[in-house]
Amino acid sequence: MNDITADVLRNVSPVTLDTAVEQGKKKSTKRERLPRGIRRRGNALYVYLTHPDGRAERRSLGNISVKTAVLQRAEMQKQILEAKYIKPVPRTELLLFKTIADKAIEHSKRHKRCWDADEQRGKVFIAWWGSRPADSITPEEIETKLTENLAPNGCCWTKTTVNEYRNSLSHIFTLAVDRGEIIRNSAAKVKPYILENARTRELSSEEETRLRLAIRELYPSKEVELDLLLHTGARCSNWYGAHKKGRVPMEPLQWPAVNLDWKIVTFPRSKPGPGYQLPLNQVAMDALSELLKRSRDGKAGPVIRKPSGLELHSGRKWFEKSCEKAGIIDLHLHDLRHTFATRLRRNRIPIEDIAALLGHGVKQHSMTARYAHPDMDRLREAVDTLTATSTKTDTGTVVAFPQAVTA
Repeated sequence: MNDITADVLRNVSPVTLDTAVEQGKKKSTKRERLPRGIRRRGNALYVYLTHPDGRAERRSLGNISVKTAVLQRAEMQKQILEAKYIKPVPRTELLLFKTIADKAIEHSKRHKRCWDADEQRGKVFIAWWGSRPADSITPEEIETKLTENLAPNGCCWTKTTVNEYRNSLSHIFTLAVDRGEIIRNSAAKVKPYILENARTRELSSEEETRLRLAIRELYPSKEVELDLLLHTGARCSNWYGAHKKGRVPMEPLQWPAVNLDWKIVTFPRSKPGPGYQLPLNQVAMDALSELLKRSRDGKAGPVIRKPSGLELHSGRKWFEKSCEKAGIIDLHLHDLRHTFATRLRRNRIPIEDIAALLGHGVKQHSMTARYAHPDMDRLREAVDTLTATSTKTDTGTVVAFPQAVTA
C-alpha cells in the first residue's frame, strides 16, 4: 500500500465505510424474479393454483428448477379445468405395516371362506415387516424375502406357494390403498412365477373297469357316487361340502337343489363364486334315484348318504382304497372332473359348452353374460354323449387285480 492510499483511508470515516458495505450487500442480494404463481422458500419452490371458485391453493414442489416448476404448474391448472385434479392428502403419522396387515386379516374373516390361509401368511409378513412403515417396504425387499424362502434356499416353498404369498401380500396393500392409507402397492411390481403345473391325469376306460370292480368288492354302495362324479363333472365340495378346520363350512348338496322331473341339478356355489345349473343324463339320474332311497325324509337333507341314511362329508377314503385295490396310481378324486371334461371334448362338444357344464362361465365384465344364457337342451345333448361310452353295466365278475407299482 503506497502513501497516497494510506492517506485516503485515514480521511474516510467509519460511518462511510459501513454505508458502503451495506450498499454492496443490497446489490449482491437482488430479489429473484420468478414467473407468475411461483415462489421460493429456501431451496424449495412453491406453486399457487387457482380453482374455478376463486379459491387459491399452495403446493410445494421441492428443490427443482424454475422451468420444471412452470411446466408442473401448467399441468396442474389443466387438470383443475378438466376436473381431473387430485389434491394430495397430507400424512400426519407413519402407518405401520402391522396395522394394515391386521385390517386385511379381519377383512378376510368377513368376506372369505379360506380366511385361515390369509391369517397364516399375514403372521409371516408381520414377522418380516411388522414394525416398519407400510410405505417404506420396497418391491426389491419383497422379492428378496420371497426368493429366500424358495426351495432349495429357504423353507422349501414351491413356486406356487411363493405366488400365493405374493398375492396375499398384494391384497394387503390393495386394501390399504383403497382406504387411502398408502399411495402405492409395492407387491404389485413383484412378478409372479410362471407355473407349468397343469394336471392332465384322467381315468381311462380300462382303469374305470378295474376301479368299478374294486368298488363292488370293497364298497358296493359307493358306485353311485362314482357315477355322479363321472357324469356331472362337479367338484367334490359341490356334492360333499367342505368342512376344513378353521374355515367357514360349506354344506353338502341338498335335495331341494335337485329337480328330478326336469333332470337338472343346481349347485348353489362354485369355486369362482356364483352357482350354476347342470343337466343330468340317465346315468346320473339312476344314481340319484338310488340315493333318494337312502333319504329318511324324502327329498330333504343332504343328497349323498350311506345306505343307513347317515350323511357323508368326503369320498376320499373309499376312492383311495379302491384305486389301491385296482392297481391305479396317481389318480385323485378331482381327476374325475378332468375325465368328465376330456371325454366331452373327445366327443366333439364345443369348448364353450364344456365351460358351462363345469361352471366356469364367462368373465363378469362381459355384457354378453347377461343375455347369452347357456342352451340347456344343447347341454343335455352334451352330457348324454357320455352314456354311450359308459362302462357302468359292461363289467363282468370280480377278477384278480394287478398290484400297484410303487416308485
